[in-house]
Amino acid sequence: MSLNLPTPAIPAHDGTLQAVLAAAPQDAARLGELLAQEFEVLKTRDMAGFEALQDERIQLLQRLSQVAQWAAGQEPVPVQWQNLQPQLQQCKQDHLRNIQLLQRQLQSVKGALQALQGESATTVDLYNRLGQVSRRHSLSPFLDA
Repeated sequence: MSLNLPTPAIPAHDGTLQAVLAAAPQDAARLGELLAQEFEVLKTRDMAGFEALQDERIQLLQRLSQVAQWAAGQEPVPVQWQNLQPQLQQCKQDHLRNIQLLQRQLQSVKGALQALQGESATTVDLYNRLGQVSRRHSLSPFLDA
């Protein structure tokens, strides 16, 4: 999956900027919907469904990022953009929730693979002679005693 999608620059004349800014609430709402769908497919471990949502999510993020860059350069920041901040913060929280779920699932799969390979799922952190933490990978920490 390529993250380098072509993104059109925000036009310089004010009428189109207002149109792009006016479309930002719909983009933010759609992003929220996509993040909710992502969470549902992640809960069921449907990676094909997860991948299917990524292209649209990336396009929405790119458009919103462009509007954010433009709005940050305005003095004062447009009220329409300021009004979107709570919704965008919620999208950020939803994204972090999705990342957390994905990381937990990855750890679960790694643990299952380690168990199947006969490796110990737990490792003990010990200090080496230099006083630094070293990871010991032993099948049984009791055998080292």
